[in-house]
Amino acid sequence: MDARGIFDLVTFLVVLTFFSYVSRELEIRRIISEVEFYLTLFKAARDRATQSLTRKFNEVIAKAQSRVNLDVVEEKVRGLVETFVIGPEALDPFGVVKKVKLVLRTEEVAIKNEISRVAPNAEKSDVEILTGMVEVSRGLNMLYKTVNHFYIQAKKFKSYWMLLQLDALLPYIADEVKAYENAVYALTNRVPIGDSVGPLLVALLSKELMATPVSVGVDDTTVYVADFEGRQVLLVKAEGPGSNTGRYDEALRRLLATWGAAVTLVITVDAALKLEGEISGGLAEGYGVAIGGTGVEKYGIEEVLAEYGLRPYALIIKMSSEEAASPLSKELYDACIRAKERVKALILESTKQGEAVVVVGVGNTLGVGN
Repeated sequence: MDARGIFDLVTFLVVLTFFSYVSRELEIRRIISEVEFYLTLFKAARDRATQSLTRKFNEVIAKAQSRVNLDVVEEKVRGLVETFVIGPEALDPFGVVKKVKLVLRTEEVAIKNEISRVAPNAEKSDVEILTGMVEVSRGLNMLYKTVNHFYIQAKKFKSYWMLLQLDALLPYIADEVKAYENAVYALTNRVPIGDSVGPLLVALLSKELMATPVSVGVDDTTVYVADFEGRQVLLVKAEGPGSNTGRYDEALRRLLATWGAAVTLVITVDAALKLEGEISGGLAEGYGVAIGGTGVEKYGIEEVLAEYGLRPYALIIKMSSEEAASPLSKELYDACIRAKERVKALILESTKQGEAVVVVGVGNTLGVGN
C-alpha cells in the first residue's frame, strides 16, 4: 500500500472514531436529559403525596376539635415518610413467616400509634386512611430516592450501560408512580379502588342475603353469617370504610373452630394483575388461595385449610396495576357484580344442603362499609 492509501485509511479511522465518540456522547446526553425529566416528575409526585398527607393530618385534627401545631405535624409527616422495615433473617428459613408477620404487625401498630399521638381524638377510620397515605408517600419517596441513587452513580462512574438500563426501566416505574398518585386521590376522597373488589363483593353479598354480623374477636376484620338455599355462608372481609386489609388467616381459624365440622369449601375472591392484551374486569377461576402481598396471610390461610382438609377455590377479577390503586371504574364494578353471581353459583354447585362455605373477600376495604 502506498503512502496515499495509508493516509486515507488513517483519515477514515480517525473520522470514524470521532463520529463514534460524538454519537455516543450525544446519546448519553439524551439519556441523561430523559432520566432527569422523569426524576423531576417522580419528585413532584412524591412532594404532592407528602403535601396531601400533611393536609389530611390537619383536616383530621381539626375535625376532632384538637389544636393544630403545623410544625409538629410537618415534622411527624417527614419522620413517618422516612420510616423503614428491616425484614427478618432468612438464612435459616424455618419459622421465617412468623417473624415476617411479627415485623409487619409491629410496623402497622407503631405507625397507627404515631398517628394517634399527633391526632389523639381521630376516629379509627381516619387513622386507617392516614396510615394508607403514609404507606403511599413512603412508596413514592423510596422510588424517587432509588432512581436518583442509580442516576447519580451512573454519572459518577460515567457508566453508559447503567444509564441505558435505568432509562429502559423508567416508563414502567412511571406507571407505578401514576398508580401511587391515583391511590392518594382515592384515599383523600375515601372512594373504593380496584383492589376493593373482594371486600365489595362480600359487602354486596351480605346485604343481598341479609347476613348477620358476628364477632370472632379478630381486629380489623368483619364476619357475617347468612343462609343461602339451605347452605350456611360465612362471609369474611376487612373492616371498612377505612383503608384496611384485615386479618383473614386469624378470622378463618376462629370461624373453623366453631363451624369447622360443617364447612366443606373456602372461596377466596381477589383482584389480580392482568397480562397486556387481556380485558380489564375479566373473571378467572382456579384452585388455591387468591391473595397477594407479602405471603404471610396466604401462608396462614393455607396452614388452616390443610389442617382442616378443606378445598380451596379461587376467583379473581383481572385489572392493571394502575387500576388496582385507582378509583373503582364501571367495568370493574360490573365485574364485581358478575363475580358475586358466580360465587352464588359455585356455592350451589360445590356444596350440599346442610353444609357451610366460607367466602373471603380479599383486598383493601377503602370506601366499602360494613
